[in-house]
Amino acid sequence: MVKLISLDLDGTLLDPQGQITPASKAAIALARAAEIRVVLNTGRPIPEACFFARQAGCDDLVSALGGAALADSSTGQVLQRQDLPQNTGRRVLELCLGRRIELMIFAGEEIVLDPFSKESLLRTYPYPVFHDNAVVVEDPLAYLEEHRLPLTKVHGDWNQPAYPLEELRALEGLELTSSNDHDFEVVPAGVDKGVALAQLAQRYGVPLDQCAAVGDSDNDLAMLQAAGVPIAMGNASQAVKDLALRVVADNGQDGVAAAILNCLDPKLSPSL
Repeated sequence: MVKLISLDLDGTLLDPQGQITPASKAAIALARAAEIRVVLNTGRPIPEACFFARQAGCDDLVSALGGAALADSSTGQVLQRQDLPQNTGRRVLELCLGRRIELMIFAGEEIVLDPFSKESLLRTYPYPVFHDNAVVVEDPLAYLEEHRLPLTKVHGDWNQPAYPLEELRALEGLELTSSNDHDFEVVPAGVDKGVALAQLAQRYGVPLDQCAAVGDSDNDLAMLQAAGVPIAMGNASQAVKDLALRVVADNGQDGVAAAILNCLDPKLSPSL
């Protein structure tokens, strides 16, 4: 029996317009009424994870930054966080900056953008919660050093030929992953959504074999591997579908609602 459902955000809970549909909200409400925990497990920063958890009606605990942080969405308080080693973090920024890559730099609890990335993200990532919590600086590396900020995560997008992937892979103390077929993400070694799911489940007192996980991207694989009931979205990568016990509709057809209802009672929403 499923007692906790872990949801990815982009490509999963959010529809193609970046919205949470009424059907998804209704399914989450039904699950919580049945005393099933519903948590967000996302690569997005803490403020956005908390915002969407409240909007969707999820439980308070959220995993953000690809599993690097756990927070309480009711207060915004960060409960735990894992950062890159200082020397590794510095080298990651040295490799990524100045290449006209659209970068999101997550420095502890701060979001730092260079001017190029800010201009690009206003077009490609028009989420006010993100931009309201971001600071724009000419030299992010100098800013982090001046303010003694750690580097927690880097997300890069939109200029694939410039990605320093081989150089990043050669560094110690990090994991290199992606959330779609055209980006890259750097997080601390040992951090992934599967570890985060285990931490969320432990805090709620739920065994992993009583957890379901719903996702679409390769950075969701660890989460699906950790869960007793892995569920793939219809728009998921083939690797995610191959791992899943069930495949539901895509995120433009209320696949998350189907996945949640399936956990409540398979007869309510049969797998596709």
